[in-house]
Amino acid sequence: MNKKCELSQKLYCIRAKIYYYRQLTIFSLYPYQRNYYLNLLQREIKTLEDIKERCTSNRESLEKQREFTIEELAKYNGEGGMLAYVAVNGVVYDVSMNITWAGGTHFGLYAGKDLTKQFSSCHLGVSIVLSNLPKVGTLKK
Repeated sequence: MNKKCELSQKLYCIRAKIYYYRQLTIFSLYPYQRNYYLNLLQREIKTLEDIKERCTSNRESLEKQREFTIEELAKYNGEGGMLAYVAVNGVVYDVSMNITWAGGTHFGLYAGKDLTKQFSSCHLGVSIVLSNLPKVGTLKK
């Protein structure tokens, strides 16, 4: 199995644990149970943040100058544990770790595409929405 698949599976497991521990924390009847699940939840979140930091630093150095064609971008659709990339105004962003893009979809939009028009109409061109997303390259014309 390649490293991307292993990482995707690990991230999926961590996200599932976070959801599970969050539910257990909310519905715990006793304070010691709540604290126990809260500690487990915080540990998984820390693990996720560490992985994100390592991936972001590696990806920025490797892919910062990468140019994508529309065909190449379409491969990053977020399906089957793949990375999810979208292009807006010629810049390609990684939305894989963004919870609103789970499974490569976001309010009827799909990753792996140039979403400049949809972004402009939905977010009125406000780029603050994109400021927290890692940039992975540019889109070839």
